[in-house]
Amino acid sequence: MQKTALSHSETRRAEEILTILRQTLTIRDEDFAASRIAKETHDPFRVLIVTILSQNCTDIAALRGYYELERAVGVSPSSLRVARLQTIRKAIRTAGLYKQKAKAIKELSTVILEKYSGDFASTIVGPFLEVRDRLQELPKVGPKTADVLLSIWGQQTISVDTHVDRVSKRLGFAQTKAKYEEVRSNLMQVFREEDYRLIPLYFMALGRKICKAQRPLCPTCPINSLCPYKNKTKPRIA
Repeated sequence: MQKTALSHSETRRAEEILTILRQTLTIRDEDFAASRIAKETHDPFRVLIVTILSQNCTDIAALRGYYELERAVGVSPSSLRVARLQTIRKAIRTAGLYKQKAKAIKELSTVILEKYSGDFASTIVGPFLEVRDRLQELPKVGPKTADVLLSIWGQQTISVDTHVDRVSKRLGFAQTKAKYEEVRSNLMQVFREEDYRLIPLYFMALGRKICKAQRPLCPTCPINSLCPYKNKTKPRIA
């Protein structure tokens, strides 16, 4: 992706924001389902499954569902294809939307076995855009899920979940009504490629702990002075 020219002040602000976040926020594997499973298994398919489970729910709930699924039937294309749908539903119930996710997991496992002979790792090898499009042809895999996988396996991209989206817009890196691809593209323009993997982790951590949807904790935010958000909250009066 070719970068457009950005003002020196904007790129410097982005670098300063990330520097402060790295100094003030703690990133733990257990807080990010995909990162944790990648570290534990080094298996793209297992990371894909836990990322699907994390859609519309917390990473903690997704991990509970993942580990229960592993215990109940095993997390592999072959074991999931032959598993009873009801068994998968019961195992991943804590992850929410379990009926839709169970159906997608069954379909996904079948596609990977039939189209890729069960070798899911082969689907993430190749030119970035080609691989990204290929992943999004799979059931329940949208741009965010594809970007999570690609980022973990070394591709230069940034995944944008609800926290990353909110933080990016409040920081002025994207317009309020910007869609997924625009937010992602803007972040990739303003941050350095070597930092792409870190942006979602730190923006998610900030969004969960401080830059909350309903009432952000602006007075305690470590990057308050670098944030142009117009509706900042004020310190509570005791």
